[in-house]
Amino acid sequence: MSEDAPADDSEMPSGAEDTPDFWDRVKVWTRQEHDGQWLSIGVFVAVALIGAAMITQAQVIPGYKLNPLFDDSNLVDIAWNEDGTSALAIIDRASGYSIIRLDGHSETLILNSAANSIERVDEGWIVVGDDGWVASCDDPCNALATKSFTEWEGTTGHWTNNTDGQSIVDVHSADGDSGILLISNPNNEATVRYFENDKITEPAETMEMDVRLDSITSLPDGEMIAVGSLVSKYPTWSEGDQNPSSLPTRGVIVAVDVIVNAVLNDIGNVVNNSAGGNETVEIMSSRTTVEMVLVHIGDNGEYHSVMPDSTSKGIAIIAGTGGAMRIAADMSVTSVKGVPGSTSAVADNNGDIWFAGDLNLERPVLGLLESGSSDGLTVEVPQGADFDSELAVVAGDEVHFHGSSEGERVTLDPNVRNSMQSLSVLGDILFVVISLVILSMMAWNLYDNWHLGGW
Repeated sequence: MSEDAPADDSEMPSGAEDTPDFWDRVKVWTRQEHDGQWLSIGVFVAVALIGAAMITQAQVIPGYKLNPLFDDSNLVDIAWNEDGTSALAIIDRASGYSIIRLDGHSETLILNSAANSIERVDEGWIVVGDDGWVASCDDPCNALATKSFTEWEGTTGHWTNNTDGQSIVDVHSADGDSGILLISNPNNEATVRYFENDKITEPAETMEMDVRLDSITSLPDGEMIAVGSLVSKYPTWSEGDQNPSSLPTRGVIVAVDVIVNAVLNDIGNVVNNSAGGNETVEIMSSRTTVEMVLVHIGDNGEYHSVMPDSTSKGIAIIAGTGGAMRIAADMSVTSVKGVPGSTSAVADNNGDIWFAGDLNLERPVLGLLESGSSDGLTVEVPQGADFDSELAVVAGDEVHFHGSSEGERVTLDPNVRNSMQSLSVLGDILFVVISLVILSMMAWNLYDNWHLGGW
């Protein structure tokens, strides 16, 4: 009987018995009693350090960058179209004030003239300035057409002939044909007028206090709110100010109402043909007036911006240098917790409200009131912007913060916060992935031990 020939070792893959499977190596290395347990400890420490670094960096909001605009000009005001591709701006250069159209990086001069404020309307822009100057243009804006108004009752002729010293500091209009003008008269008293087509109302009665109003905004439900400040008559000695000549300013919130009343005119005679004679009738007409109602006087500082409130608790959020306030439907005012003092604020297309102040800090932050949230928070931003933000606007999907000097601007894309560019989002995804891997390995080890009879 022949004996079986011994197996030829050359027919077996080299190192097949000596080389353990990769997962077998992992199991051996990660056993507590193994000499290579340093691997588990090292991986744990590395992951902890990387995680801590990511948590720290995740606090810095992405999508924020220094992005100068008009390097040789001071920006007075700017309003962008809906997609952020074109804007109308008031700039102050060494040669004087100009109104220009901005298309991308291309500038087009529209008019060499001073102006105070620009607002985007349905089909273009409306611009206001000193001495009652109001002008508008359709998009694309190639020329501005000056508006001329007649007093509503027609008793004083054209308003534009009686506007010396009437400085229009802000305007609100949805369509460019009707709206509210916020005016500072020759005595530096704030008032408002309502215009519709070529008619304009008499000014609202000014307040007895020395109130300065800087901006006016219309809310989605039709309420109109103007904000600014007043100079206190008394020094704030109780707050540490021992200089009696240093009078503090206090924020002011004012509601603006447009009132349309039916007016009974004089009795007149009209011909009644069917009766063959005259008939006495009462002729009715409407009379439009505006009035200002003081809603709130705040603490030291001033209010500068009004945004719609996205919660059911109020109708508006008022931003100021001392923080933010919420106005309820009954015009009661409460403080918004967590929102820092600011010098500019704006609501983005998602309904989130951003608050900016001094961006030249060791740890610069922005205030944020997320849509639907009652309380605010602060988010850290990268260093680099060396200015106080004085103007915040929306340009398409971006938020822009401008300073008072030439070129000062930073831009922020709020949508990046929820994208893969955000370390916070990336960290959440990595946490889920790593957790799934760990759970899978644990399940595999349990199955392996059960399969091999380790239990």
